Amino acid sequence: MFKQSIRFPLIYFVILTVWKFIANKEVDWIDNIMACFILFLIILLYNWAKVPYKWNKDK
Repeated sequence: MFKQSIRFPLIYFVILTVWKFIANKEVDWIDNIMACFILFLIILLYNWAKVPYKWNKDK
C-alpha cells in the first residue's frame, strides 16, 4: 500500500519542480514538498479506506 501511495506524489514532485524551474527559473522547495506530502497523505488515506475492515471475522 505504501509503494502505491508514494509513486504518484514523487512523479508529481519531479514534474512540478521541473515546470517551476523552466517557467520561473526559481523553485519553491517548501511549497513543492508540502504539496507532495499532502498528496501522499490523501492517496494513503484513500488506499487505506478502500480495504474493508473485518468486524466479526473470528466469530
